[in-house]
Amino acid sequence: MTTGMRMRLICAATALLATTAGCGKRGAEPAAPTSPPLPPVQGAPEPTPKPEERPAFLDLPERTVPGRVFIIAIDGASWDVFDQVLETGLMPNLGRIVAQGSRTALESMDPTASAILWTTIATGRKPKHHGVHGFVVKTPEGRTVPVSSTVRRVRAMWNIASEAGVSVGFISWWVTWPAEPVRGFMCSDYTWPLKKDEAGFATGADADLDLPQRTYPPDLMKALERFIKTEDRLSPAELASLELQAVRNIKSYAVRDILLKDVSVGNMSAYLLERYKPSLVGVYFDGYDAFCHLYWPEYRRVLSTRAEGGEAAVRQLDPTVQALGRSIESHLARIDIDIGSILQRTGPNDTVLVISDHGFGDNPGRAPIQRTYDDWIQPPFWHHRQGILAASGGPIRKGQDGVAATITDIAPTVLALLGLPVGKDMDGRVLTELLTPEFLAQHPVRFVDTYDPAPRVSAPVESAYDEGMKNRLKALGYIEDADEDDEE
Repeated sequence: MTTGMRMRLICAATALLATTAGCGKRGAEPAAPTSPPLPPVQGAPEPTPKPEERPAFLDLPERTVPGRVFIIAIDGASWDVFDQVLETGLMPNLGRIVAQGSRTALESMDPTASAILWTTIATGRKPKHHGVHGFVVKTPEGRTVPVSSTVRRVRAMWNIASEAGVSVGFISWWVTWPAEPVRGFMCSDYTWPLKKDEAGFATGADADLDLPQRTYPPDLMKALERFIKTEDRLSPAELASLELQAVRNIKSYAVRDILLKDVSVGNMSAYLLERYKPSLVGVYFDGYDAFCHLYWPEYRRVLSTRAEGGEAAVRQLDPTVQALGRSIESHLARIDIDIGSILQRTGPNDTVLVISDHGFGDNPGRAPIQRTYDDWIQPPFWHHRQGILAASGGPIRKGQDGVAATITDIAPTVLALLGLPVGKDMDGRVLTELLTPEFLAQHPVRFVDTYDPAPRVSAPVESAYDEGMKNRLKALGYIEDADEDDEE
């Protein structure tokens, strides 16, 4: 099958999944209205803080920057893999961002644990400041639970922007449950169906699950239900169109579910961005990283074979290896369609950032790797510290490739793009090399001492999904067992 033919099939399958309410094993659901009513966009929490309680940035003049910022987050992406994917033509929208803007490696940090890194990206602060040190924490009673947004000690981008009057919308970002009140919407990392069957598959049967604050506004969860795709809601033909048959699952971790989660995220993002039109957007996809944790050796073989002998050589590989390669690259092509949907909603003043928290690849010699604090492993393949940053649109300069950038630089740069001041206590910097001189002259980088004069109270919370999440983390190799503590 040629790349062009596969792209046409992927586009058709994606369009089908985005427009059908589900016709899987439980029978067809009634068609939902084209534009179901949503709750009105909520403002910043009331009442307005008293003058002596207001953060300093709330008293700044109204921002004059006309553009919006769209962050597309692809967990585990690195240029050594994605450059080859771009050459195949399967991700033309990402290729367009790269061609029209600038790109660089985004330096991560150890430990390369996603819960830590995506919180660092969201805050511009290192773990010693933001308070998230791993995937799980202990409650005051001594129970081990997954880390939650209530553990974070400092404001994230969505808090800062909301309080400054900028509308926001974030979807599926790590460590965002319970969803916080914002000026716009938050779809936490618990928006995806939480109930699993014995094999680890999402059942989609969450109607009786009493878990508040999966979204903000809280009743937004009901409006999003029709956009969520699970195996139980898809027909065999729909599953086949997604090329997921080769992706085997292991107990407690159905990786096909995570790929379908990305499909759902794409569906939700198209709907929510059109309805809310936020000025700061973050959309997170984690299927690529999840796939690599289970099938990196097979995908590495596809990549190396293609590099040496092209597509003709790939077609000579074992059929199972070929099928796995098609599965993940078809998935990346679907993510690229979602990127294209986001690009269609941007204007000339808007900036698009495509980022990752780390890369993924071989670990030569099984060198010791810091999984979380005081926790070392020696796997044959794992995360590495070279992620991606591609930027285009608005004031982004073209061809400024290779700029030194770290994950702590994303939040300060986003604030500057929005015309908001940067906290002097943030650990990163504004990537001014990426910005045009005209923009910097009109909107010079401003600073406030801090957005967090007093740290937020850090308090773990429990949910009905804790055991399921811990089992998933164990299956991925993130924690040793379901009772492992989180140590700094």
